[in-house]
Amino acid sequence: MDRVTELPDTIAVNRFYHGLFNGCGLLAALMFALMALLVCTDIALRNITSFSLPWTVEASEYLLMTATMLAAPWLLYCGDHIRIDLALQLMPPHWRGLFERGLSLLGASICAVLSWYSLEVTLDTARQGGLVFKVLVFPQWWLNLPMIAGFVLLTVEFVRRLLDPAPAVKEAH
Repeated sequence: MDRVTELPDTIAVNRFYHGLFNGCGLLAALMFALMALLVCTDIALRNITSFSLPWTVEASEYLLMTATMLAAPWLLYCGDHIRIDLALQLMPPHWRGLFERGLSLLGASICAVLSWYSLEVTLDTARQGGLVFKVLVFPQWWLNLPMIAGFVLLTVEFVRRLLDPAPAVKEAH
């Protein structure tokens, strides 16, 4: 749709959607940078002094999982995800579009199931009241929140691609 003829509500929704997914990418990048900073700081402190940050390894584990679950929807949104498009390049454009829609439907279905399952596990874990007891202590269900967010956002992006496959088809060229 032409930007000039779009309704203001549609422009606002597009702006929000764009900001949400780019925000995920930015937050993931900041988390990866924080992980590098934490690990380097801990190593430097251990080598220069007798002081260490014992929680850095554990924090890095949680940051890695969270950053990955935030980066995945952003990568799909930007079209920078891993694609093996040799077969797509050999297909006529009509079949390529149908194939892309089929892949988007499959991706949306898988991510929707994973979203639902992640939510069920999170609610069950919260009801049980389990805690993570390592260096850091916190409710166990907190670990599932990035998975829910990531899989929901992946589902939304796959559905968007299913309804408007033009950006995905352009990636294959």
